[in-house]
Amino acid sequence: MRDSVNDLALHFLAKKKILVIRDVERDMVDFISKTTGCIPVASIEQFTENKLGSAQCVYEDKESNSIRVVGCP
Repeated sequence: MRDSVNDLALHFLAKKKILVIRDVERDMVDFISKTTGCIPVASIEQFTENKLGSAQCVYEDKESNSIRVVGCP
Protein backbone atom coordinates (compact mmCIF):
# COMPACT_ATOMS: atom_id res chain seq x y z
CA MET A 1 0.00 0.00 0.00
CA ARG A 2 2.97 2.34 0.35
CA ASP A 3 3.08 3.07 -3.37
CA SER A 4 -0.68 3.16 -3.91
CA VAL A 5 -1.08 6.95 -3.50
CA ASN A 6 0.34 9.20 -6.20
CA ASP A 7 0.97 12.96 -6.11
CA LEU A 8 -2.25 13.82 -7.97
CA ALA A 9 -4.34 11.87 -5.45
CA LEU A 10 -2.54 13.59 -2.56
CA HIS A 11 -3.26 16.97 -4.16
CA PHE A 12 -7.00 16.37 -4.37
CA LEU A 13 -7.18 14.86 -0.88
CA ALA A 14 -5.38 17.93 0.51
CA LYS A 15 -7.91 20.21 -1.24
CA LYS A 16 -10.65 18.37 0.67
CA LYS A 17 -8.61 18.77 3.90
CA ILE A 18 -8.00 15.03 4.18
CA LEU A 19 -4.61 14.25 5.69
CA VAL A 20 -2.70 11.28 4.31
CA ILE A 21 0.18 9.99 6.39
CA ARG A 22 2.53 7.84 4.37
CA ASP A 23 5.05 5.24 5.52
CA VAL A 24 3.13 3.97 8.54
CA GLU A 25 4.55 0.74 9.91
CA ARG A 26 2.11 -2.18 9.76
CA ASP A 27 2.27 -2.79 13.50
CA MET A 28 1.04 0.80 14.12
CA VAL A 29 -2.02 0.63 11.83
CA ASP A 30 -4.27 -1.05 14.41
CA PHE A 31 -3.29 1.45 17.12
CA ILE A 32 -3.87 4.46 14.86
CA SER A 33 -7.19 3.07 13.64
CA LYS A 34 -8.51 2.57 17.17
CA THR A 35 -7.20 5.94 18.37
CA THR A 36 -8.65 8.08 15.58
CA GLY A 37 -11.71 5.96 14.83
CA CYS A 38 -10.75 5.35 11.21
CA ILE A 39 -10.89 2.16 9.16
CA PRO A 40 -7.94 1.48 6.81
CA VAL A 41 -8.81 1.16 3.12
CA ALA A 42 -6.77 -0.53 0.40
CA SER A 43 -8.64 0.68 -2.67
CA ILE A 44 -10.63 3.70 -3.77
CA GLU A 45 -13.77 1.58 -4.11
CA GLN A 46 -13.70 1.04 -0.32
CA PHE A 47 -13.11 4.72 0.50
CA THR A 48 -16.27 6.13 2.11
CA GLU A 49 -16.95 8.90 4.61
CA ASN A 50 -17.74 6.50 7.46
CA LYS A 51 -14.18 5.12 7.29
CA LEU A 52 -12.55 8.48 8.02
CA GLY A 53 -11.21 9.21 11.50
CA SER A 54 -11.14 12.51 13.32
CA ALA A 55 -9.01 14.56 15.69
CA GLN A 56 -9.07 18.14 16.96
CA CYS A 57 -5.54 18.90 15.82
CA VAL A 58 -2.88 17.14 13.75
CA TYR A 59 0.56 18.65 13.30
CA GLU A 60 4.11 17.73 12.38
CA ASP A 61 6.63 17.87 15.21
CA LYS A 62 9.85 18.78 13.45
CA GLU A 63 12.01 18.16 16.54
CA SER A 64 11.09 14.50 16.83
CA ASN A 65 10.26 14.08 13.12
CA SER A 66 6.80 12.74 13.89
CA ILE A 67 3.11 13.49 13.41
CA ARG A 68 1.18 14.46 16.57
CA VAL A 69 -2.53 13.74 16.80
CA VAL A 70 -4.42 15.56 19.57
CA GLY A 71 -8.05 15.36 20.66
CA CYS A 72 -9.10 11.95 19.38
CA PRO A 73 -12.62 10.70 20.15
